Amino acid sequence: MHFEGVFEVGAPKVRVYGMVTDPKRMADCMPDLQRVEVRSDDEFDAVVKVGVPFIRGDFVLRFRTIEKDPRSGVKLKVHGTGLGSAVDMDIGVALSEKAAGGTSMKWGAEASVSGKIASLGQRLMESQAEKIIRQFFECLREKLEQS
Repeated sequence: MHFEGVFEVGAPKVRVYGMVTDPKRMADCMPDLQRVEVRSDDEFDAVVKVGVPFIRGDFVLRFRTIEKDPRSGVKLKVHGTGLGSAVDMDIGVALSEKAAGGTSMKWGAEASVSGKIASLGQRLMESQAEKIIRQFFECLREKLEQS
């Protein structure tokens, strides 16, 4: 599955970069976060409650930063397991300053899902993923635009 979008926020690029490269602050915006364990500046584990009405439970996600550059952005790899399923994701976030102020984040994610959750069908998974993505970015905006 492929997801992408552009997210604009009224915060300077340096603040946005600081947020997207801070494991604890990023995890705090994950919907249904149960707990987080920061392993290093570039790696953290998060346990999130996931699912749809008839399949629901905890998923353990390991995030690893594979590239970060304050001028351009960050790339992450994610591997998750739970509910008899697995997910692998490659996530990229490109940052650029907007002429009128603030920051534009062009992001993309490639996800591969296997196991029980994959049997639900791509449409249902995409709908759930889009809801989670929307909640994540709204939380990010709120935290970044706070004075």
